[in-house]
Amino acid sequence: MPDTLAHGHYRRTRDAAGPDKTLAELMSGQVEHPTAAFGAYNPVSKRSQALALSVTGVYGTVLSPVTARDELLRVLDRRDNGPRPLVGPRTITPPGSQEPLQCRVTTRRMPDVDFDTVEAACTWADASTVATVREVLRSTVKPEDVNLDAFAGEVDAIRNDVRVS
Repeated sequence: MPDTLAHGHYRRTRDAAGPDKTLAELMSGQVEHPTAAFGAYNPVSKRSQALALSVTGVYGTVLSPVTARDELLRVLDRRDNGPRPLVGPRTITPPGSQEPLQCRVTTRRMPDVDFDTVEAACTWADASTVATVREVLRSTVKPEDVNLDAFAGEVDAIRNDVRVS
């Protein structure tokens, strides 16, 4: 994973956990020769609505991008205590891109603490990568105020930053 994403808007966190090797195993029916990838990032601007951003995915030879995308979401949702969808999912093709993203806003209970987070997420798959970008938002952000179109534009830049050809 690169040190920065989205034109320098996010900087990589060095103390984050590494890729989840079981994710590659779980996706092996959708991706030949799967390799898991993970990166955690902090927003550079203190005015950002985001607290943190993560990129989670698998690269290799993706057999069916749509099926792989849907399977990745199922696997991550099971692993992450079943986030509840609040907005979406919506298919968004950012301006200037030919590739759609599936985006949504969810909430989920954080383990070992007594509050829920609101998260924006966009997921994609292509011939070599299936990945999701998730942004944990400040507690003051209401789900209905999340601009998924703007977030999809950022994720499109991130997709270009992390793309495996």
